[in-house]
Amino acid sequence: MKPLAECIRNFVMTFPELKDGCLMLDYLGDKAVEYSIEAVPCDRIVRKYTDGGCVKQFLFLFASRELYNADINQLIANSAFYEKFEDWVLHTDMQLLNSFLDGRKAVSLEILTGNYLYDASFSAARYQIQLKLIYEDE
Repeated sequence: MKPLAECIRNFVMTFPELKDGCLMLDYLGDKAVEYSIEAVPCDRIVRKYTDGGCVKQFLFLFASRELYNADINQLIANSAFYEKFEDWVLHTDMQLLNSFLDGRKAVSLEILTGNYLYDASFSAARYQIQLKLIYEDE
C-alpha cells in the first residue's frame, strides 16, 4: 500500500490550476512557485469498530511559495489561486479521490482553515491551507 501522503500528493496534482512548479512532500523551497503536501501530527484513529475495522484521519497542509511583492495584482492572484483550490476541494469527486487512495475509501475531505499568509520575504511568500481526510481502510 502506498503511503497516504503520496496518494494525496498524486490527487492534488490533478488540480488544474497548479502553476509550473513542483509538488513536493514535506518540503517547500524558498523560491516561487513551489507546492508541498505536509502531514500534520494527529491521532490517526477516529473510531474503532468491534470487528477490528476503524475510521482514520489524515491531517495535512497544502502549502505554496508564491511570488510576493507590493503589486496588488500579484497579491490578488495569490488569493484567487487559493479560492480556486478551496472550490476544487469542496467539489471533489470522491470517486476520483478514491482512485488515488490505494486500498482506502474516502469518507470526506474537509477544509479546516482557509488559506492564509504564513511567512513572507521581499520576493516570495508561503501560503497554506489545512485539510482533513477521513477515510476507511478497505
